[in-house]
Amino acid sequence: MTLSLRRAAAVVTCVVAGLVPTVLTGPAASAAPASEPGALLSSSPLAEDLLPDGAASGTLVRYSTLRTAGQTGESTGLVYVPEGETPAGGWPVVSFAHGTTGVADACTPSLTGGTEYERPAMTEWLRNGFAVAATDYAGLGTPGVHAYLDGPASGANVVDIVRTAHRLLGDELSPRWLATGLSQGGNAAYFAAAVGTERAPELDYRGAVPIAGPTQLDTLLPPSGPVFPPIAPSGYVGYVMYILAGLNDQRSDLNVPSYLTPRGLDYLNAATTLCGNDFRAFREANPVVLRDLLTRPLDDPAMNATLREMQAVPVAGYDRPLLVTQSLVDQTVPAPLTFAQTARMSAAGTDHRLVTFPDADHVGTLMASMPAALDFARTVIG
Repeated sequence: MTLSLRRAAAVVTCVVAGLVPTVLTGPAASAAPASEPGALLSSSPLAEDLLPDGAASGTLVRYSTLRTAGQTGESTGLVYVPEGETPAGGWPVVSFAHGTTGVADACTPSLTGGTEYERPAMTEWLRNGFAVAATDYAGLGTPGVHAYLDGPASGANVVDIVRTAHRLLGDELSPRWLATGLSQGGNAAYFAAAVGTERAPELDYRGAVPIAGPTQLDTLLPPSGPVFPPIAPSGYVGYVMYILAGLNDQRSDLNVPSYLTPRGLDYLNAATTLCGNDFRAFREANPVVLRDLLTRPLDDPAMNATLREMQAVPVAGYDRPLLVTQSLVDQTVPAPLTFAQTARMSAAGTDHRLVTFPDADHVGTLMASMPAALDFARTVIG
């Protein structure tokens, strides 16, 4: 099946799942209260031709989680089970956090079939004996605009879908699990790692693999403004606008439009409505640097405090090890940002290991990291 047909079929599957109540049976019949994190709200099996290679079955789920750092809500996501006989004790789970797709509902991975560069990674996890739980993040396919790079929210989304998977599949899954993800997903993996044990105490969180995950944004973003130099990481303008699009939806008190020039307002509208390649095409057709879009820096006390709450990646407090991977030539998430994060983690005594790659691009870091990620997983899962 071609990708376009697969995506069209996925849209139909998800729409039907949203309109037709699903009767929960088996392990899911004893679902938690709807307000509890990870409560299974609905589920719908995927057609076989929508499954990644290595999956015996897949299920679209809707579950309770955080909408933003301080607001509860819902998310959707996909749960895949590997081919083969269920091992004694059940399949261990990897919670797979996706990279940037956009903030509009049309960008939802479970609707689009996910990104071509992430499906091979899911296949590797499945073929190596891991069930995969892949959140869409709250706001993608659920009410509101996605709170892009709101770490506490996305971290909770990554943890809570593992709880949901257990409520769906019961003893078919092992309580042992880990988190991973590329780029935006790497950022989410850090935050999930910081709360994995506390947020899902009935499970057995074992570690995380953040891959080219952006950090230090809480120090980089506030100075952004009319005098911000025209040198920034690749895609930085787009990422800032995705962040502001989410805040414009969730925090009217911050008055996001007041920070933006007329061109900035055009960019905000594009960020709110366009996905991945379409937003990239818009930026290429309307080239700007960040200072063209902002009337003043993002350092107002209320804005600054909000960005810090959303984006200050923890450097301490992790109770399980992390494997951090980074390309040395990444132009999207530059290596110095990750080096600053791991240096601060080292100073704090955090158990982590950094693996670098000399020539992988940003997206290529995902598969370049796979051998190290699988070795790490085998070690921590036991």
